[in-house]
Amino acid sequence: MESQKRSRQRRERIDIIAAWSTSGIVAERRRLLIEEQFAQRVTRTGSRFFVPLPLPHSDDLWYHTQVSFLLEALDALPRRPDIAFDSAWKVLEKTAVTRLPTRRGGRPNVTDALKLLSADRRLSGAVTEALLADVPSQTCGYLFKRLVLREPAESSAQARKRLSTGYGAGDGLPAEIDAFLALVEKRYAAPDTDTARRGAMLLRRALSGERLDVGGTPVALSPQARLRILLCGLLYTARNERYHGESFSPFYSSAASIKTYTHPHYLFLAAYALVHLVWAHDQHPYGPSVDAVEENTVLNLREARALYTHHWTA
Repeated sequence: MESQKRSRQRRERIDIIAAWSTSGIVAERRRLLIEEQFAQRVTRTGSRFFVPLPLPHSDDLWYHTQVSFLLEALDALPRRPDIAFDSAWKVLEKTAVTRLPTRRGGRPNVTDALKLLSADRRLSGAVTEALLADVPSQTCGYLFKRLVLREPAESSAQARKRLSTGYGAGDGLPAEIDAFLALVEKRYAAPDTDTARRGAMLLRRALSGERLDVGGTPVALSPQARLRILLCGLLYTARNERYHGESFSPFYSSAASIKTYTHPHYLFLAAYALVHLVWAHDQHPYGPSVDAVEENTVLNLREARALYTHHWTA
């Protein structure tokens, strides 16, 4: 039955392109079953899906370049939160890079920019805590697979390397994160599904800031370590896999379900919130207040939970 489903989905993907090859791409294509089910769910629940922060007017060119990508992200919603994340990431990356100290020659290093960002204690406040307190189980499973099970090998190695390499003297976060992951790996790195599920849920609790006992060792990740895992372990890894074509486009998979939508939805929410949080703390004239970012983040997490219900944490 499962093999038949996969075969049918593969045929549908090819048929979509075949139909467009005759008519041209003008009208919206026929939706796949999961896409139709998701659209019906959004309509049935009366969900607002996402509520953006209002932006002030400014003639600043850099600002309007970023606004263009935020509009690109919002245009992709609600149907394609994965594409919305791609666009929001561009703004987060550009915002992070502009905070790097000026260097002679060479391009700004994005990984360094994200590490520097995660070391900013001002960012480890209420907004980040709200994001880390409500990570979907699908996202925790993704993160567990990359950081603990080390799959897929290349992407996992890059993610672990980003977390294990510090930014400048005095950066103690790599040692803290490495020690935590070593404990989790020793306790939960087993191939069976139940162990992986329990390990992913432990990651969820750790990201929320809970003090845990892992194999008899008490551990609680610092706010900066949790923010670095969010930025360098999760968001940047997901971005790279999509950019380099290493992961399957999520909603064309025969395994796609409503739960599948929770992961890219969360990635987008996190990237969007962090962009505005940095703008707020850097006191740009177009930046919102920190309180407004917190209120908006909590609101959009609530909207997501109401839409997905048990799929968010199942």
